[in-house]
Amino acid sequence: MELLQLWYFREIAHSGHLSRTAEKLHIAQPSLSQMLKRLENELGISLFDRIGKRLVLNENGVIFLKYTDQIFSALNNAKLELAEHTEKKEKQVILCVSSASLLLPEIVKQIQKADPHIHLRIVKDPKDAEEGLPMLRLYSTAKFSQKIKAKRGDETKQILMKEPIRLLLPKSHPLTEKETLLAEDLKGEPFISLGVQSDLAQIIRIFTGEIVWEPEITTYVDSPAMMRQFLKLNLGCAFVPEYTWYRFAEDTAVLKAVHDLPMERYLIMEWDPDLYQTEAFILCKNIITDYFIKYNRRFRSIEEV
Repeated sequence: MELLQLWYFREIAHSGHLSRTAEKLHIAQPSLSQMLKRLENELGISLFDRIGKRLVLNENGVIFLKYTDQIFSALNNAKLELAEHTEKKEKQVILCVSSASLLLPEIVKQIQKADPHIHLRIVKDPKDAEEGLPMLRLYSTAKFSQKIKAKRGDETKQILMKEPIRLLLPKSHPLTEKETLLAEDLKGEPFISLGVQSDLAQIIRIFTGEIVWEPEITTYVDSPAMMRQFLKLNLGCAFVPEYTWYRFAEDTAVLKAVHDLPMERYLIMEWDPDLYQTEAFILCKNIITDYFIKYNRRFRSIEEV
């Protein structure tokens, strides 16, 4: 059994097509098919079920892929650790950020100040990250999982912040004068929202679904910066996180609580526990953790006033 066979098997398993895999690997499809046949003959089992033109992993294939992934993960970790051992230190870290992007410039500034030689690659989707490089993922979720621990040193993820989600209204909106806002008051109001697949939009759908009400979203935008511009034009209201979007559009909008629609989110930092943690990765993780410890203190002190 050769490493190249395992690599090709892994690529076929991920694509589900011989032709697409052959095209990606720049080899002839008959050669790829023969390689797979030799591997299955050597193992004495079939690894895929043929469904039309697709190859779907069977139970044997799922088991074999699990150990194949472990082999390549171990090899990648060996490469990273050897680079550090020989002082050819790997300085690349991926930050996959789908929440709290407004705080990202300050976080990056602190990382670069701590080590100017760290090369950060910032993506929105884990699929855009280069395989094998250390990655920290920042995202948000509506519900708390007991499996998520808030303490430093957790093996897979940690909670960085728990924050309320509030209603943002243009200052000229008549509802800003209402002392107690209810979801009923918002029916028919035009809403601005981040894209339907964004963490924030999905969290809002969870909470509004619990009271069987859905905001009338007239405009979807790609970024908080674009949302700010639309709010300035008085084109609608929006639900936004209170702390990570602190003072967002405060010159043109007012933040209000909706009494019968209490919403909150958890901001999570997550990483692959099986990937070797380089010094650069550990530094970035610690800086992000410390940044949010201090950031949380700011809002605790505001709440105490």
